[in-house]
Amino acid sequence: CVLTKDNVGGNQLAASTGKDWSEFLDKVEAVRKDHPDNRCVKYLTREIFNSYTPKQQEVLYRCTKTGVENPDSGLGAYAMQPGDYETFAKFFEPLIRDYHNADKNSKHVTDWDASDVGDNGVLDVTKLGLDELSMRVRVGRNLAAYPLPGAMTKEDRLNLEKDMVKAFEKLMEDPNYGGTYYSLTPDTKYSINEAKYQELVKKHIMFKDMAADSYLASAGIAADWPYGRGAYVSGDGQFIVWVGEEDQLR
Repeated sequence: CVLTKDNVGGNQLAASTGKDWSEFLDKVEAVRKDHPDNRCVKYLTREIFNSYTPKQQEVLYRCTKTGVENPDSGLGAYAMQPGDYETFAKFFEPLIRDYHNADKNSKHVTDWDASDVGDNGVLDVTKLGLDELSMRVRVGRNLAAYPLPGAMTKEDRLNLEKDMVKAFEKLMEDPNYGGTYYSLTPDTKYSINEAKYQELVKKHIMFKDMAADSYLASAGIAADWPYGRGAYVSGDGQFIVWVGEEDQLR
């Protein structure tokens, strides 16, 4: 039996699920009415939410909290664990397909063959009458040993940073990389002061104060700031790895 607002009163719902989510779901519907471009509330229907167990509802609430608390969100949802994409597929799949403008039959195809781009994989934009461009390539990665950022504890964040420092120290010893690690965690071997932090932010090397971002704060991703955060920078400044930002590694 699916519990809905129409067939179950607030007290009955609380007794059945352990928590009354009526106020939260009412807010979802209000945001949906006023912000139709918010994908989180677009796909978080009362029927879908109430189809999950009480424990699962707690997780889905955490996944969707930022989209409800920040109505102007374009997406507004973060998985807490990789398995959430399967557990809450009824919510996440249509949301993700909407974001990528993909229909139900679309499948992602990875193709790293760049040979047909430009001259055998090299695109000289000056031949197109354009000035030389600066380009960056960014990837995000999360380690299987830890929850996704929204569900990490302070201990998780500190341990993740310690694990990565071991890897960075190997890069520092490699003449092809060199460089150093800048930690925002207080009282570590690589900790930096506020002035150095602001200098790195101004140079676009370090990321900004996550605690000031209401979207990341609502998602739990900015929790425990600045612990477990930092950036490795290679000797030539061309290779940078952020630790503890929106993804565990960027």
